[in-house]
Amino acid sequence: MIRLADSVAGEPITFYCAETLRDAWTLYKQLLTRKVWAMDTESTGLDTFHPSWRLRMFQFGDAYSAYVIPAQFREVIERCVLEPIQWIAHNGPHDVRSIDAFLGYETGMVCVGETHIPSHHRDSRNRQEGGTGHGLKDLACALVDPESDKWEKALNVEFKQIRVPIPGEVYKSGPRKGEPKQRTITLSEGWALIDPFNPAYIAYAAADPVLTFRVWRHLRYQVNGNRELYDFDMRVQAACDRLTRRGMLVDVRYTEKLHWAFERHAERMTSVAAEYGCLNINSGAQLVSALASLGVALTQKTKTGQICTDSHVLRGLLTHDNDGVRRFIRAVLVAKQVSKRQQSYTGHFLSQRDINDRIHPSINILGARTARMSVSNPALQQLPTKDRENEI
Repeated sequence: MIRLADSVAGEPITFYCAETLRDAWTLYKQLLTRKVWAMDTESTGLDTFHPSWRLRMFQFGDAYSAYVIPAQFREVIERCVLEPIQWIAHNGPHDVRSIDAFLGYETGMVCVGETHIPSHHRDSRNRQEGGTGHGLKDLACALVDPESDKWEKALNVEFKQIRVPIPGEVYKSGPRKGEPKQRTITLSEGWALIDPFNPAYIAYAAADPVLTFRVWRHLRYQVNGNRELYDFDMRVQAACDRLTRRGMLVDVRYTEKLHWAFERHAERMTSVAAEYGCLNINSGAQLVSALASLGVALTQKTKTGQICTDSHVLRGLLTHDNDGVRRFIRAVLVAKQVSKRQQSYTGHFLSQRDINDRIHPSINILGARTARMSVSNPALQQLPTKDRENEI
Protein backbone atom coordinates (compact mmCIF):
# COMPACT_ATOMS: atom_id res chain seq x y z
CA MET A 1 0.00 0.00 0.00
CA ILE A 2 1.34 3.41 -0.96
CA ARG A 3 0.77 6.00 1.76
CA LEU A 4 1.40 9.72 1.24
CA ALA A 5 1.15 12.36 3.96
CA ASP A 6 0.13 15.87 2.96
CA SER A 7 -1.83 18.86 4.21
CA VAL A 8 -4.60 21.24 3.16
CA ALA A 9 -5.73 24.41 4.91
CA GLY A 10 -3.11 23.74 7.60
CA GLU A 11 -4.57 20.32 8.46
CA PRO A 12 -2.89 16.94 7.88
CA ILE A 13 -4.40 14.65 5.26
CA THR A 14 -3.41 11.18 4.09
CA PHE A 15 -3.58 9.51 0.70
CA TYR A 16 -3.66 5.74 0.20
CA CYS A 17 -3.19 3.91 -3.11
CA ALA A 18 -3.64 0.17 -3.60
CA GLU A 19 -0.64 -1.65 -5.08
CA THR A 20 -2.00 -5.18 -4.79
CA LEU A 21 -5.40 -6.84 -4.95
CA ARG A 22 -5.24 -7.32 -1.20
CA ASP A 23 -4.65 -3.57 -0.78
CA ALA A 24 -7.65 -2.85 -3.00
CA TRP A 25 -9.95 -5.03 -0.89
CA THR A 26 -8.63 -3.26 2.21
CA LEU A 27 -9.73 0.05 0.70
CA TYR A 28 -13.12 -1.45 -0.12
CA LYS A 29 -13.56 -2.33 3.54
CA GLN A 30 -12.69 1.27 4.40
CA LEU A 31 -15.48 2.40 2.06
CA LEU A 32 -17.99 0.46 4.17
CA THR A 33 -17.14 2.43 7.32
CA ARG A 34 -19.31 5.39 6.31
CA LYS A 35 -22.25 6.21 4.04
CA VAL A 36 -21.08 9.55 2.62
CA TRP A 37 -18.00 9.86 0.42
CA ALA A 38 -16.72 12.21 -2.23
CA MET A 39 -15.61 10.46 -5.42
CA ASP A 40 -13.64 11.13 -8.59
CA THR A 41 -12.03 9.28 -11.48
CA GLU A 42 -8.88 9.64 -13.55
CA SER A 43 -8.69 8.46 -17.14
CA THR A 44 -6.80 8.88 -20.39
CA GLY A 45 -9.07 11.75 -21.47
CA LEU A 46 -12.48 13.37 -21.18
CA ASP A 47 -14.20 11.55 -24.04
CA THR A 48 -15.41 8.35 -22.41
CA PHE A 49 -16.97 7.18 -25.69
CA HIS A 50 -13.81 7.30 -27.80
CA PRO A 51 -12.47 3.82 -28.69
CA SER A 52 -9.05 4.63 -27.20
CA TRP A 53 -10.40 5.91 -23.86
CA ARG A 54 -9.41 4.04 -20.72
CA LEU A 55 -10.15 4.49 -17.00
CA ARG A 56 -7.01 4.71 -14.87
CA MET A 57 -8.14 5.38 -11.30
CA PHE A 58 -11.20 5.43 -9.06
CA GLN A 59 -10.89 7.57 -5.92
CA PHE A 60 -13.04 8.23 -2.88
CA GLY A 61 -12.40 10.22 0.27
CA ASP A 62 -13.56 12.57 2.99
CA ALA A 63 -12.08 15.76 4.42
CA TYR A 64 -8.96 14.09 5.79
CA SER A 65 -8.28 10.88 3.83
CA ALA A 66 -8.51 9.65 0.25
CA TYR A 67 -8.24 6.20 -1.25
CA VAL A 68 -7.10 5.41 -4.80
CA ILE A 69 -7.89 2.15 -6.58
CA PRO A 70 -6.12 1.64 -9.93
CA ALA A 71 -8.25 0.34 -12.80
CA GLN A 72 -6.44 -3.01 -12.82
CA PHE A 73 -8.55 -3.93 -9.77
CA ARG A 74 -11.80 -3.88 -11.71
CA GLU A 75 -13.78 -6.20 -9.43
CA VAL A 76 -13.04 -4.06 -6.38
CA ILE A 77 -14.06 -0.85 -8.15
CA GLU A 78 -17.29 -2.53 -9.24
CA ARG A 79 -18.08 -3.57 -5.67
CA CYS A 80 -17.38 -0.04 -4.45
CA VAL A 81 -19.68 1.74 -6.89
CA LEU A 82 -22.53 -0.72 -6.35
CA GLU A 83 -22.64 0.00 -2.61
CA PRO A 84 -25.50 2.30 -1.43
CA ILE A 85 -23.16 5.23 -0.81
CA GLN A 86 -24.29 8.85 -0.80
CA TRP A 87 -21.76 10.08 -3.31
CA ILE A 88 -20.58 13.68 -3.62
CA ALA A 89 -18.81 14.80 -6.79
CA HIS A 90 -17.84 17.75 -8.92
CA ASN A 91 -19.61 17.26 -12.27
CA GLY A 92 -20.66 13.82 -11.12
CA PRO A 93 -22.33 12.68 -14.37
CA HIS A 94 -18.96 12.64 -16.11
CA ASP A 95 -17.41 10.42 -13.45
CA VAL A 96 -20.42 8.10 -13.42
CA ARG A 97 -20.21 7.82 -17.21
CA SER A 98 -16.54 6.98 -16.80
CA ILE A 99 -17.38 4.19 -14.34
CA ASP A 100 -20.15 2.87 -16.57
CA ALA A 101 -17.91 2.93 -19.66
CA PHE A 102 -15.20 1.11 -17.71
CA LEU A 103 -17.54 -1.59 -16.43
CA GLY A 104 -19.48 -1.90 -19.67
CA TYR A 105 -22.98 -1.32 -18.26
CA GLU A 106 -25.02 1.36 -16.51
CA THR A 107 -24.52 0.92 -12.79
CA GLY A 108 -27.28 3.29 -11.70
CA MET A 109 -24.73 5.12 -9.58
CA VAL A 110 -26.06 8.52 -8.47
CA CYS A 111 -24.31 11.53 -6.94
CA VAL A 112 -26.66 13.11 -4.40
CA GLY A 113 -24.22 15.92 -3.75
CA GLU A 114 -23.01 18.00 -6.72
CA THR A 115 -20.61 20.91 -6.21
CA HIS A 116 -20.62 22.20 -9.80
CA ILE A 117 -24.27 23.32 -9.75
CA PRO A 118 -24.28 25.32 -6.49
CA SER A 119 -21.01 26.98 -7.49
CA HIS A 120 -23.00 28.69 -10.26
CA HIS A 121 -25.80 29.58 -7.86
CA ARG A 122 -23.24 31.14 -5.54
CA ASP A 123 -21.50 33.18 -8.27
CA SER A 124 -22.37 32.78 -11.94
CA ARG A 125 -19.27 34.65 -13.10
CA ASN A 126 -16.20 32.82 -14.36
CA ARG A 127 -12.69 33.85 -13.35
CA GLN A 128 -12.22 36.08 -16.41
CA GLU A 129 -15.28 38.04 -15.32
CA GLY A 130 -14.00 38.49 -11.78
CA GLY A 131 -15.83 35.57 -10.23
CA THR A 132 -14.60 32.56 -8.29
CA GLY A 133 -14.86 30.22 -11.26
CA HIS A 134 -16.55 26.84 -11.37
CA GLY A 135 -13.73 24.33 -11.66
CA LEU A 136 -12.94 22.25 -8.61
CA LYS A 137 -9.48 23.79 -8.16
CA ASP A 138 -10.88 27.32 -8.55
CA LEU A 139 -13.51 26.64 -5.90
CA ALA A 140 -11.07 24.93 -3.56
CA CYS A 141 -8.58 27.80 -3.83
CA ALA A 142 -11.36 30.25 -2.97
CA LEU A 143 -13.18 28.26 -0.29
CA VAL A 144 -10.70 25.78 1.18
CA ASP A 145 -7.06 26.73 0.73
CA PRO A 146 -5.37 29.17 -1.71
CA GLU A 147 -2.76 26.45 -2.37
CA SER A 148 -5.33 23.84 -3.42
CA ASP A 149 -3.89 23.78 -6.94
CA LYS A 150 -0.45 22.65 -5.75
CA TRP A 151 -1.07 19.03 -6.75
CA GLU A 152 -2.06 20.06 -10.28
CA LYS A 153 1.09 22.18 -10.62
CA ALA A 154 3.27 19.31 -9.40
CA LEU A 155 1.66 16.92 -11.89
CA ASN A 156 2.22 19.33 -14.78
CA VAL A 157 5.93 19.34 -13.88
CA GLU A 158 5.92 15.53 -14.12
CA PHE A 159 4.17 15.66 -17.49
CA LYS A 160 6.97 17.85 -18.84
CA GLN A 161 9.51 15.18 -17.95
CA ILE A 162 7.89 12.58 -20.20
CA ARG A 163 9.37 12.23 -23.67
CA VAL A 164 8.19 10.10 -26.60
CA PRO A 165 9.89 9.13 -29.88
CA ILE A 166 9.24 11.23 -32.99
CA PRO A 167 8.13 8.76 -35.69
CA GLY A 168 10.60 8.41 -38.53
CA GLU A 169 13.22 10.78 -37.08
CA VAL A 170 16.62 9.72 -35.74
CA TYR A 171 19.76 11.53 -34.64
CA LYS A 172 22.17 11.75 -37.57
CA SER A 173 25.31 12.53 -35.58
CA GLY A 174 26.73 12.68 -32.10
CA PRO A 175 26.70 10.06 -29.32
CA ARG A 176 23.02 9.26 -29.97
CA LYS A 177 23.44 8.71 -33.70
CA GLY A 178 20.86 6.31 -35.03
CA GLU A 179 18.63 6.60 -31.98
CA PRO A 180 15.05 7.89 -32.38
CA LYS A 181 14.58 11.59 -31.72
CA GLN A 182 12.26 12.40 -28.84
CA ARG A 183 9.91 15.23 -27.95
CA THR A 184 8.28 16.45 -24.77
CA ILE A 185 4.63 15.44 -24.57
CA THR A 186 1.77 17.93 -24.45
CA LEU A 187 -0.20 18.29 -21.22
CA SER A 188 -3.22 16.63 -22.83
CA GLU A 189 -1.10 13.56 -23.64
CA GLY A 190 0.11 13.26 -20.07
CA TRP A 191 -3.08 11.72 -18.70
CA ALA A 192 -2.56 8.57 -20.76
CA LEU A 193 1.24 8.36 -20.46
CA ILE A 194 2.02 9.15 -16.82
CA ASP A 195 3.01 6.17 -14.66
CA PRO A 196 -0.12 5.40 -12.59
CA PHE A 197 2.06 4.89 -9.53
CA ASN A 198 3.93 8.18 -9.93
CA PRO A 199 3.59 9.88 -6.49
CA ALA A 200 2.58 13.20 -8.06
CA TYR A 201 -0.17 11.47 -10.05
CA ILE A 202 -1.43 9.58 -7.01
CA ALA A 203 -1.46 12.77 -4.94
CA TYR A 204 -3.31 14.65 -7.68
CA ALA A 205 -5.90 11.89 -7.98
CA ALA A 206 -6.34 11.52 -4.23
CA ALA A 207 -6.58 15.26 -3.55
CA ASP A 208 -9.70 15.70 -5.68
CA PRO A 209 -12.16 13.82 -3.43
CA VAL A 210 -10.71 15.57 -0.36
CA LEU A 211 -11.19 18.96 -2.00
CA THR A 212 -14.64 18.00 -3.26
CA PHE A 213 -15.71 16.93 0.23
CA ARG A 214 -14.47 20.19 1.72
CA VAL A 215 -15.99 22.36 -1.03
CA TRP A 216 -19.31 20.58 -0.48
CA ARG A 217 -19.21 21.51 3.21
CA HIS A 218 -19.13 25.16 2.13
CA LEU A 219 -21.70 24.89 -0.66
CA ARG A 220 -24.31 22.74 1.10
CA TYR A 221 -25.61 25.87 2.80
CA GLN A 222 -26.06 27.35 -0.66
CA VAL A 223 -27.94 24.19 -1.62
CA ASN A 224 -30.20 24.29 1.45
CA GLY A 225 -31.03 27.93 0.77
CA ASN A 226 -31.92 27.22 -2.87
CA ARG A 227 -33.20 23.66 -2.61
CA GLU A 228 -35.88 24.00 -5.28
CA LEU A 229 -33.44 25.51 -7.80
CA TYR A 230 -30.77 22.94 -6.95
CA ASP A 231 -33.18 20.03 -7.40
CA PHE A 232 -34.39 21.48 -10.71
CA ASP A 233 -30.86 21.86 -12.07
CA MET A 234 -30.02 18.35 -10.90
CA ARG A 235 -32.94 17.02 -12.96
CA VAL A 236 -31.81 19.04 -15.97
CA GLN A 237 -28.28 17.72 -15.50
CA ALA A 238 -29.60 14.14 -15.44
CA ALA A 239 -31.61 14.74 -18.64
CA CYS A 240 -28.57 16.19 -20.42
CA ASP A 241 -26.51 13.24 -19.26
CA ARG A 242 -28.97 10.95 -21.02
CA LEU A 243 -28.60 13.03 -24.19
CA THR A 244 -24.81 12.83 -23.97
CA ARG A 245 -24.90 9.08 -23.48
CA ARG A 246 -27.24 8.54 -26.43
CA GLY A 247 -25.28 10.89 -28.69
CA MET A 248 -26.02 11.74 -32.31
CA LEU A 249 -25.62 9.43 -35.28
CA VAL A 250 -23.14 10.64 -37.91
CA ASP A 251 -23.80 10.04 -41.60
CA VAL A 252 -20.20 9.01 -42.17
CA ARG A 253 -20.38 8.79 -45.96
CA TYR A 254 -21.89 12.26 -46.32
CA THR A 255 -19.55 13.77 -43.70
CA GLU A 256 -16.45 12.35 -45.41
CA LYS A 257 -17.64 13.71 -48.75
CA LEU A 258 -18.23 17.14 -47.22
CA HIS A 259 -14.90 17.01 -45.37
CA TRP A 260 -12.89 16.54 -48.55
CA ALA A 261 -15.03 19.07 -50.42
CA PHE A 262 -14.09 21.63 -47.76
CA GLU A 263 -10.41 20.77 -48.20
CA ARG A 264 -10.50 21.14 -51.98
CA HIS A 265 -12.38 24.43 -51.71
CA ALA A 266 -9.87 25.76 -49.17
CA GLU A 267 -7.00 24.76 -51.45
CA ARG A 268 -8.56 26.63 -54.38
CA MET A 269 -9.00 29.79 -52.34
CA THR A 270 -5.51 29.49 -50.86
CA SER A 271 -4.06 29.26 -54.37
CA VAL A 272 -5.86 32.49 -55.28
CA ALA A 273 -4.32 34.22 -52.24
CA ALA A 274 -0.91 32.85 -53.29
CA GLU A 275 -1.23 34.71 -56.60
CA TYR A 276 -0.89 37.92 -54.59
CA GLY A 277 2.22 36.70 -52.73
CA CYS A 278 0.42 35.42 -49.63
CA LEU A 279 1.53 31.80 -49.25
CA ASN A 280 0.24 31.52 -45.68
CA ILE A 281 -3.17 33.07 -45.11
CA ASN A 282 -2.67 32.84 -41.34
CA SER A 283 0.44 35.00 -41.46
CA GLY A 284 -0.37 38.59 -40.56
CA ALA A 285 2.91 39.79 -42.07
CA GLN A 286 2.16 38.13 -45.41
CA LEU A 287 -1.37 39.56 -45.46
CA VAL A 288 -0.02 43.06 -44.79
CA SER A 289 2.62 42.65 -47.51
CA ALA A 290 0.12 41.37 -50.08
CA LEU A 291 -2.28 44.23 -49.39
CA ALA A 292 0.56 46.75 -49.58
CA SER A 293 1.39 45.47 -53.07
CA LEU A 294 -2.24 46.19 -53.96
CA GLY A 295 -1.94 49.72 -52.63
CA VAL A 296 -3.74 49.12 -49.31
CA ALA A 297 -1.96 50.23 -46.14
CA LEU A 298 -3.47 48.86 -42.92
CA THR A 299 -3.12 51.22 -39.95
CA GLN A 300 -5.15 49.64 -37.14
CA LYS A 301 -2.95 47.95 -34.54
CA THR A 302 -3.43 45.31 -31.88
CA LYS A 303 -2.69 45.80 -28.18
CA THR A 304 0.80 44.42 -28.78
CA GLY A 305 1.52 46.98 -31.49
CA GLN A 306 1.18 44.62 -34.47
CA ILE A 307 -0.82 45.52 -37.57
CA CYS A 308 -4.33 44.15 -37.07
CA THR A 309 -5.46 41.66 -39.74
CA ASP A 310 -8.48 40.08 -38.03
CA SER A 311 -11.67 39.20 -39.87
CA HIS A 312 -13.34 42.50 -38.93
CA VAL A 313 -10.57 44.49 -40.61
CA LEU A 314 -10.48 42.23 -43.66
CA ARG A 315 -14.25 42.29 -44.12
CA GLY A 316 -14.06 46.06 -44.24
CA LEU A 317 -12.07 45.74 -47.45
CA LEU A 318 -14.71 43.69 -49.29
CA THR A 319 -16.20 46.94 -50.61
CA HIS A 320 -12.86 48.34 -51.79
CA ASP A 321 -12.96 49.86 -55.28
CA ASN A 322 -9.99 47.75 -56.42
CA ASP A 323 -11.12 44.43 -57.93
CA GLY A 324 -7.84 42.78 -56.98
CA VAL A 325 -8.23 43.74 -53.32
CA ARG A 326 -11.76 42.37 -53.22
CA ARG A 327 -10.68 39.12 -54.93
CA PHE A 328 -7.75 38.66 -52.57
CA ILE A 329 -9.75 39.40 -49.39
CA ARG A 330 -12.61 37.11 -50.43
CA ALA A 331 -10.14 34.28 -51.12
CA VAL A 332 -8.51 34.69 -47.70
CA LEU A 333 -11.81 34.87 -45.80
CA VAL A 334 -13.39 31.94 -47.62
CA ALA A 335 -10.27 29.78 -47.20
CA LYS A 336 -10.19 30.49 -43.46
CA GLN A 337 -13.89 29.86 -43.07
CA VAL A 338 -13.89 26.57 -44.97
CA SER A 339 -10.75 25.34 -43.19
CA LYS A 340 -12.38 26.08 -39.83
CA ARG A 341 -15.49 24.17 -40.82
CA GLN A 342 -13.38 21.21 -41.87
CA GLN A 343 -11.35 21.17 -38.66
CA SER A 344 -14.07 22.07 -36.14
CA TYR A 345 -17.01 20.18 -37.57
CA THR A 346 -16.53 17.49 -40.20
CA GLY A 347 -13.07 16.61 -38.91
CA HIS A 348 -14.29 16.47 -35.34
CA PHE A 349 -17.33 14.38 -36.24
CA LEU A 350 -15.16 11.83 -38.02
CA SER A 351 -12.37 11.62 -35.44
CA GLN A 352 -14.53 11.66 -32.31
CA ARG A 353 -17.26 9.23 -33.31
CA ASP A 354 -17.58 6.01 -31.34
CA ILE A 355 -17.66 2.46 -32.70
CA ASN A 356 -21.36 2.94 -33.51
CA ASP A 357 -20.65 6.14 -35.51
CA ARG A 358 -22.19 8.38 -32.85
CA ILE A 359 -20.74 11.57 -31.41
CA HIS A 360 -21.36 12.45 -27.78
CA PRO A 361 -21.20 16.23 -27.22
CA SER A 362 -20.58 17.59 -23.74
CA ILE A 363 -23.52 19.63 -22.44
CA ASN A 364 -22.84 22.22 -19.74
CA ILE A 365 -26.25 23.03 -18.29
CA LEU A 366 -24.93 26.29 -16.81
CA GLY A 367 -22.61 27.39 -19.56
CA ALA A 368 -23.21 31.13 -19.20
CA ARG A 369 -24.08 33.70 -16.53
CA THR A 370 -27.62 33.69 -17.88
CA ALA A 371 -27.85 29.93 -17.17
CA ARG A 372 -27.90 29.25 -20.92
CA MET A 373 -26.57 25.84 -21.83
CA SER A 374 -23.42 25.39 -23.87
CA VAL A 375 -22.40 22.44 -26.01
CA SER A 376 -18.80 21.47 -26.78
CA ASN A 377 -16.79 18.68 -28.38
CA PRO A 378 -18.18 19.48 -30.89
CA ALA A 379 -19.82 22.89 -30.48
CA LEU A 380 -23.13 21.92 -32.08
CA GLN A 381 -24.79 25.19 -31.09
CA GLN A 382 -22.38 26.97 -33.42
CA LEU A 383 -22.87 24.84 -36.50
CA PRO A 384 -22.96 27.15 -39.56
CA THR A 385 -26.41 27.88 -40.94
CA LYS A 386 -25.30 28.94 -44.43
CA ASP A 387 -25.40 26.33 -47.14
CA ARG A 388 -22.93 28.09 -49.43
CA GLU A 389 -19.36 28.48 -48.11
CA ASN A 390 -18.78 31.50 -50.39
CA GLU A 391 -21.22 33.55 -48.32
CA ILE A 392 -18.91 35.34 -45.94
